[in-house]
Amino acid sequence: MVEVGELLLLPGIPAVLHKNTATAIIADLHLGFEDEMAEVGVYLPRRQLTKAIALIEELRNLGAKRLVINGDIKNSFNKLTFQEREEIIKFFGKAKDIYDDVVLVRGNHDNYVSIITEKMDVRLVPHLKLSEHIFIIHGHRESEEALQHKIIIIGHEHPSFNIRDEIGSVLKMPCFLRVPLKSRKKEILVLPAAGFYQSGNPISLSSEGYLSPLIRKYGDINMAVPIVIDTESRDLIEFPPLGAMEGLVRIDAGK
Repeated sequence: MVEVGELLLLPGIPAVLHKNTATAIIADLHLGFEDEMAEVGVYLPRRQLTKAIALIEELRNLGAKRLVINGDIKNSFNKLTFQEREEIIKFFGKAKDIYDDVVLVRGNHDNYVSIITEKMDVRLVPHLKLSEHIFIIHGHRESEEALQHKIIIIGHEHPSFNIRDEIGSVLKMPCFLRVPLKSRKKEILVLPAAGFYQSGNPISLSSEGYLSPLIRKYGDINMAVPIVIDTESRDLIEFPPLGAMEGLVRIDAGK
Protein backbone atom coordinates (compact mmCIF):
# COMPACT_ATOMS: atom_id res chain seq x y z
CA MET A 1 0.00 0.00 0.00
CA VAL A 2 1.01 3.65 -0.49
CA GLU A 3 0.12 6.14 2.23
CA VAL A 4 -0.81 9.74 1.43
CA GLY A 5 -1.36 11.38 4.79
CA GLU A 6 -4.42 9.73 6.32
CA LEU A 7 -5.17 7.88 3.08
CA LEU A 8 -4.23 4.43 1.85
CA LEU A 9 -3.91 3.78 -1.88
CA LEU A 10 -4.93 0.16 -2.27
CA PRO A 11 -2.87 -2.26 -4.40
CA GLY A 12 -4.62 -3.33 -7.57
CA ILE A 13 -7.80 -1.39 -6.73
CA PRO A 14 -8.95 2.00 -8.17
CA ALA A 15 -9.87 3.32 -4.71
CA VAL A 16 -8.47 4.94 -1.60
CA LEU A 17 -9.31 4.22 2.03
CA HIS A 18 -9.42 6.89 4.71
CA LYS A 19 -8.06 5.08 7.76
CA ASN A 20 -9.54 7.32 10.45
CA THR A 21 -13.15 7.03 9.29
CA ALA A 22 -13.06 3.68 7.39
CA THR A 23 -14.26 5.53 4.28
CA ALA A 24 -13.68 4.08 0.81
CA ILE A 25 -13.55 6.61 -2.03
CA ILE A 26 -14.02 5.72 -5.71
CA ALA A 27 -14.82 7.79 -8.79
CA ASP A 28 -16.15 7.61 -12.33
CA LEU A 29 -18.19 4.41 -12.51
CA HIS A 30 -20.08 5.63 -15.61
CA LEU A 31 -22.94 3.17 -15.30
CA GLY A 32 -24.99 3.03 -18.50
CA PHE A 33 -21.95 3.31 -20.75
CA GLU A 34 -22.86 0.19 -22.74
CA ASP A 35 -26.22 1.60 -23.87
CA GLU A 36 -24.60 4.89 -24.86
CA MET A 37 -22.13 2.98 -27.03
CA ALA A 38 -24.89 0.83 -28.53
CA GLU A 39 -26.60 4.02 -29.76
CA VAL A 40 -23.57 4.65 -32.00
CA GLY A 41 -23.31 1.05 -33.15
CA VAL A 42 -20.74 -0.32 -30.70
CA TYR A 43 -22.13 -3.27 -28.74
CA LEU A 44 -20.35 -4.13 -25.49
CA PRO A 45 -21.12 -6.80 -22.88
CA ARG A 46 -22.77 -5.29 -19.82
CA ARG A 47 -19.90 -5.44 -17.36
CA GLN A 48 -19.89 -2.03 -15.64
CA LEU A 49 -22.46 -2.84 -12.96
CA THR A 50 -21.08 -6.30 -12.17
CA LYS A 51 -17.58 -4.91 -11.78
CA ALA A 52 -18.80 -1.95 -9.73
CA ILE A 53 -20.59 -4.19 -7.24
CA ALA A 54 -17.58 -6.52 -7.01
CA LEU A 55 -15.40 -3.47 -6.26
CA ILE A 56 -17.52 -2.18 -3.38
CA GLU A 57 -17.82 -5.69 -1.95
CA GLU A 58 -14.03 -6.01 -1.97
CA LEU A 59 -13.64 -2.63 -0.28
CA ARG A 60 -16.16 -3.64 2.39
CA ASN A 61 -14.16 -6.84 3.01
CA LEU A 62 -11.07 -4.65 3.50
CA GLY A 63 -12.78 -2.86 6.37
CA ALA A 64 -14.55 0.10 4.75
CA LYS A 65 -17.79 1.07 6.48
CA ARG A 66 -18.65 4.18 4.48
CA LEU A 67 -18.68 4.60 0.69
CA VAL A 68 -18.11 7.86 -1.17
CA ILE A 69 -18.52 7.96 -4.95
CA ASN A 70 -16.62 11.02 -6.16
CA GLY A 71 -18.73 11.86 -9.17
CA ASP A 72 -19.94 10.42 -12.47
CA ILE A 73 -21.85 7.40 -11.26
CA LYS A 74 -23.72 7.65 -14.59
CA ASN A 75 -22.55 8.21 -18.15
CA SER A 76 -25.11 10.28 -20.06
CA PHE A 77 -24.88 14.09 -19.79
CA ASN A 78 -28.33 15.16 -20.89
CA LYS A 79 -30.70 12.45 -19.70
CA LEU A 80 -31.21 9.56 -17.31
CA THR A 81 -31.35 6.47 -19.51
CA PHE A 82 -33.29 3.32 -18.68
CA GLN A 83 -30.07 1.37 -18.17
CA GLU A 84 -28.65 4.08 -15.92
CA ARG A 85 -31.80 4.17 -13.78
CA GLU A 86 -31.92 0.39 -13.36
CA GLU A 87 -28.22 -0.03 -12.67
CA ILE A 88 -27.91 2.90 -10.27
CA ILE A 89 -30.87 1.55 -8.27
CA LYS A 90 -29.22 -1.88 -8.09
CA PHE A 91 -25.84 -0.38 -7.20
CA PHE A 92 -27.20 1.85 -4.45
CA GLY A 93 -29.34 -1.01 -3.14
CA LYS A 94 -26.26 -3.19 -2.74
CA ALA A 95 -24.16 -0.36 -1.33
CA LYS A 96 -26.77 0.52 1.30
CA ASP A 97 -27.01 -3.15 2.29
CA ILE A 98 -23.30 -3.43 3.10
CA TYR A 99 -22.25 0.11 4.11
CA ASP A 100 -23.30 2.25 7.05
CA ASP A 101 -23.37 5.37 4.87
CA VAL A 102 -23.34 6.03 1.10
CA VAL A 103 -22.55 9.47 -0.36
CA LEU A 104 -22.46 10.64 -3.97
CA VAL A 105 -20.40 13.75 -4.71
CA ARG A 106 -21.96 15.24 -7.81
CA GLY A 107 -19.94 15.01 -11.02
CA ASN A 108 -20.50 16.67 -14.37
CA HIS A 109 -22.29 13.54 -15.70
CA ASP A 110 -24.67 13.26 -12.74
CA ASN A 111 -27.59 15.28 -14.09
CA TYR A 112 -31.02 13.92 -13.10
CA VAL A 113 -29.52 11.42 -10.64
CA SER A 114 -31.25 13.23 -7.76
CA ILE A 115 -34.47 11.47 -8.86
CA ILE A 116 -32.89 8.25 -7.57
CA THR A 117 -30.85 9.54 -4.64
CA GLU A 118 -33.89 11.19 -3.05
CA LYS A 119 -35.99 8.02 -3.28
CA MET A 120 -33.18 5.80 -1.98
CA ASP A 121 -32.03 8.17 0.78
CA VAL A 122 -28.50 8.52 -0.60
CA ARG A 123 -26.82 11.83 0.14
CA LEU A 124 -26.02 13.86 -2.99
CA VAL A 125 -23.56 16.68 -2.27
CA PRO A 126 -21.46 19.12 -4.34
CA HIS A 127 -18.36 18.28 -2.28
CA LEU A 128 -17.42 16.64 0.99
CA LYS A 129 -15.02 17.64 3.74
CA LEU A 130 -13.69 14.28 4.91
CA SER A 131 -11.44 15.59 7.67
CA GLU A 132 -9.65 18.75 8.72
CA HIS A 133 -7.09 18.22 5.95
CA ILE A 134 -8.97 16.29 3.22
CA PHE A 135 -11.56 17.66 0.79
CA ILE A 136 -13.40 15.61 -1.86
CA ILE A 137 -14.70 17.22 -5.04
CA HIS A 138 -15.19 15.72 -8.50
CA GLY A 139 -12.81 18.19 -10.14
CA HIS A 140 -14.74 19.61 -13.07
CA ARG A 141 -15.03 23.06 -11.55
CA GLU A 142 -12.91 25.43 -9.49
CA SER A 143 -13.33 25.59 -5.73
CA GLU A 144 -11.70 28.10 -3.43
CA GLU A 145 -12.87 26.01 -0.47
CA ALA A 146 -11.00 22.97 -1.82
CA LEU A 147 -7.77 24.97 -2.02
CA GLN A 148 -7.86 25.57 1.73
CA HIS A 149 -7.18 21.88 2.42
CA LYS A 150 -3.95 19.92 2.43
CA ILE A 151 -5.22 17.11 0.19
CA ILE A 152 -7.88 17.56 -2.50
CA ILE A 153 -9.26 14.27 -3.85
CA ILE A 154 -10.69 14.50 -7.36
CA GLY A 155 -11.83 12.16 -10.13
CA HIS A 156 -12.84 13.46 -13.58
CA GLU A 157 -9.46 12.92 -15.28
CA HIS A 158 -9.46 9.09 -15.67
CA PRO A 159 -5.63 9.17 -15.54
CA SER A 160 -3.52 6.49 -17.18
CA PHE A 161 0.23 6.10 -17.58
CA ASN A 162 1.05 5.38 -21.22
CA ILE A 163 4.44 4.20 -22.44
CA ARG A 164 5.13 4.07 -26.17
CA ASP A 165 7.97 2.09 -27.68
CA GLU A 166 9.97 2.93 -30.81
CA ILE A 167 7.44 1.24 -33.11
CA GLY A 168 4.44 2.99 -31.56
CA SER A 169 3.04 0.22 -29.39
CA VAL A 170 1.38 1.52 -26.23
CA LEU A 171 1.36 0.06 -22.74
CA LYS A 172 -1.57 1.71 -20.97
CA MET A 173 -2.00 1.43 -17.20
CA PRO A 174 -4.54 3.16 -14.95
CA CYS A 175 -2.91 5.25 -12.26
CA PHE A 176 -3.32 7.55 -9.32
CA LEU A 177 -1.71 10.95 -9.83
CA ARG A 178 -0.31 13.11 -7.03
CA VAL A 179 -0.12 16.72 -8.21
CA PRO A 180 1.51 19.25 -5.86
CA LEU A 181 0.02 22.72 -5.87
CA LYS A 182 2.31 25.53 -7.00
CA SER A 183 3.94 27.38 -4.08
CA ARG A 184 1.72 25.58 -1.54
CA LYS A 185 2.39 22.59 0.69
CA LYS A 186 -0.76 20.97 -0.61
CA GLU A 187 -1.64 18.45 -3.30
CA ILE A 188 -4.35 17.11 -5.55
CA LEU A 189 -4.81 13.34 -5.49
CA VAL A 190 -6.44 12.19 -8.73
CA LEU A 191 -8.28 8.88 -8.58
CA PRO A 192 -8.28 6.44 -11.51
CA ALA A 193 -11.67 5.72 -13.05
CA ALA A 194 -13.46 2.80 -11.41
CA GLY A 195 -15.59 2.02 -14.49
CA PHE A 196 -14.69 -1.23 -16.24
CA TYR A 197 -14.65 0.34 -19.72
CA GLN A 198 -13.04 3.62 -18.66
CA SER A 199 -9.45 2.65 -19.48
CA GLY A 200 -8.11 6.12 -18.90
CA ASN A 201 -6.78 9.30 -20.49
CA PRO A 202 -3.01 9.66 -20.86
CA ILE A 203 -1.31 11.86 -18.29
CA SER A 204 0.67 14.68 -19.83
CA LEU A 205 3.50 17.13 -19.21
CA SER A 206 1.29 19.90 -20.57
CA SER A 207 -1.06 21.56 -18.09
CA GLU A 208 -3.48 22.14 -20.96
CA GLY A 209 -3.77 18.37 -21.34
CA TYR A 210 -5.84 18.12 -18.15
CA LEU A 211 -9.59 18.49 -17.79
CA SER A 212 -9.77 19.84 -14.25
CA PRO A 213 -9.29 23.60 -13.78
CA LEU A 214 -7.80 22.80 -10.38
CA ILE A 215 -4.90 21.01 -12.08
CA ARG A 216 -4.60 23.39 -15.04
CA LYS A 217 -4.45 26.52 -12.87
CA TYR A 218 -2.81 25.38 -9.65
CA GLY A 219 -0.99 22.10 -10.31
CA ASP A 220 2.78 21.73 -10.65
CA ILE A 221 2.73 19.18 -13.48
CA ASN A 222 6.50 18.67 -13.62
CA MET A 223 6.42 17.43 -10.02
CA ALA A 224 3.31 15.27 -10.46
CA VAL A 225 3.91 11.65 -9.42
CA PRO A 226 2.05 8.78 -11.15
CA ILE A 227 1.33 5.68 -9.06
CA VAL A 228 0.41 2.92 -11.48
CA ILE A 229 -2.05 0.14 -10.68
CA ASP A 230 -0.72 -3.24 -11.75
CA THR A 231 -3.94 -5.26 -11.93
CA GLU A 232 -2.13 -8.53 -12.65
CA SER A 233 0.24 -8.51 -9.66
CA ARG A 234 -2.21 -6.53 -7.49
CA ASP A 235 0.52 -4.02 -6.78
CA LEU A 236 1.24 -0.29 -6.99
CA ILE A 237 4.25 1.08 -8.86
CA GLU A 238 5.37 4.60 -7.93
CA PHE A 239 7.24 6.40 -10.72
CA PRO A 240 9.44 9.50 -10.48
CA PRO A 241 7.88 12.94 -11.09
CA LEU A 242 6.81 13.50 -14.69
CA GLY A 243 9.40 16.21 -15.27
CA ALA A 244 12.21 13.86 -14.28
CA MET A 245 11.10 11.31 -16.86
CA GLU A 246 11.05 13.70 -19.82
CA GLY A 247 13.28 12.22 -22.49
CA LEU A 248 13.41 8.84 -20.75
CA VAL A 249 9.78 7.82 -21.12
CA ARG A 250 7.51 9.05 -23.87
CA ILE A 251 4.67 10.78 -22.06
CA ASP A 252 1.81 12.05 -24.22
CA ALA A 253 1.96 15.76 -24.88
CA GLY A 254 -1.79 16.13 -24.55
CA LYS A 255 -5.16 14.39 -24.78
